[in-house]
Amino acid sequence: MDTQWPKAARPSSGSPAGSARLRPSLLLFAIIALIALSFFAGRRSVSPVATPRAPAEAGPTRLAATVAAPVLSDPPATSAAVWPESAWHALIAQPGSLIRNARLAQMLEAIAARDPPRAVALVEGETNLLLREQFRQAALRGWARVAPADAARWALTVRDPGAHEAALKALFVGAVAGNPATAVELARTLSAQDAGDALSYGDHVIDALCDAGLFQTAAGMAASSGDASQRSSWLGGAYSRWAEQQPQAAAQAAQDLTDPALRDCALHGVIGGWSRADPAAATQFVLQLPDAPENSSLLSQALERWTKVDLKSASDWINNRDPSEALDAGVAAVATRDYLAPDVAVGWAESVVDPTLRSETLTSVLRTWATNDLPAAQRYFASTQNLLPDDRKEIAALLATLSGPPNG
Repeated sequence: MDTQWPKAARPSSGSPAGSARLRPSLLLFAIIALIALSFFAGRRSVSPVATPRAPAEAGPTRLAATVAAPVLSDPPATSAAVWPESAWHALIAQPGSLIRNARLAQMLEAIAARDPPRAVALVEGETNLLLREQFRQAALRGWARVAPADAARWALTVRDPGAHEAALKALFVGAVAGNPATAVELARTLSAQDAGDALSYGDHVIDALCDAGLFQTAAGMAASSGDASQRSSWLGGAYSRWAEQQPQAAAQAAQDLTDPALRDCALHGVIGGWSRADPAAATQFVLQLPDAPENSSLLSQALERWTKVDLKSASDWINNRDPSEALDAGVAAVATRDYLAPDVAVGWAESVVDPTLRSETLTSVLRTWATNDLPAAQRYFASTQNLLPDDRKEIAALLATLSGPPNG
C-alpha cells in the first residue's frame, strides 16, 4: 500500500502561525527596497560627465580687409571635461625632452580645436622660446581645423620672418585637415588682401594639399589662381610634388591641360619631381612626348639630374643610343655644366649630332678647361676635328693668351 504523506495545513492570515510566517518575508522585502533606494539616490547625486560636442565644420569665411587681433570666443562649456588641465600640468612638470615636447604639442593641438583662448594663453605663457614656437604651430594646426579665418588672424600677427612662414605653414596644414576647399578659399582671400605675400600663401596651401595627398586639388588651385607668374610657380610646385609620388598620374594630368603655357609649366614640374625620384624614367618619358620645341629643355632637365646622381649610368645610356638630333639640346646643356670633369664634358659634347651645336658646345667646354688645366686643354685642341673654323680661331687665341708671350 502506497504511503500518503499528510498535506500541510494552510494557516489563516489571522492566526498566530500565519503572522509568524509573514514577518521574515516582510523584513526581506524592506531590506531590498532600502538597498534599491540608496542605489538610485547615489546615482542622482553624481553629476553626469558632459559629452564633448564635435566642432561644427567651418565653411568658407572672408577675413576682414585689415588684419585685426585674433578674435577669441568664449570657451565651450564642456572644455574642462574635454581635457583635464591636471594632465597638462603633470606633463609639463616633467624634465624637458623631445618626446615630452611632442606630447605637449599634440595635446595643445587638441585643446586649440575646442578652446582657442586657452591654447593661446598656454602658448604665450611659455618662456622657452623654442618650445613656444613649437606650441604656436601646434595651436594653429588645431585652431585652423575648425576656424581657419580666426586662426589666420593670429598667425598674421607673427612678425619674425622665419616664425611667420612657420606659422603660415601650420595654419594651412590645419585648414586642409579640416576642409580642403576652405583652405583654398582662405589662401585666395589672403592673397587678395596682401598681394605682396600672395605667392607665399599659394605655396603654403599647395604644400599642405600635397602633404595630404590631394594632388589634383593642389594642381587645380595652381591652374586657376593668381596672375601668370604666380600660376607658373604654383603649377611647377604642385606637379613636382605630385610626380615625386605618382609620376604617371601627374604626367597624364599635365598632358591633359589644354592651355599651352600651363601645360609647359606643369610638364617642367613633372620632370623636376620625377627626375628626383627616378631620373632614368623621367628621361625616357620625355623621349616619348610628341615633338615640341619645349622638349629639349625638358630633356636637359632630366639628364642633368641623372648625371648628378649617377653619371656612369647616364653616360652609358647616351653611349648605347644611336646619335639623334632629338637628344642634341639636352646633351649639350649637360656638357656645359660645371659639375662635369672636362674630359667627361667633351665626351658628351662630341656626341651632339648637329655640327654647329657640337662645335659651340666644345668651345664652351674648352674655355673652362683651358682656365683650369691649360696643358690638357691644349692637347685636346690639337687633336680634335670637331671645331668649326671660327670656333677654332677663338680657342687658339685663348690658348695663346693663357700661355703668355714666348720666352726669349
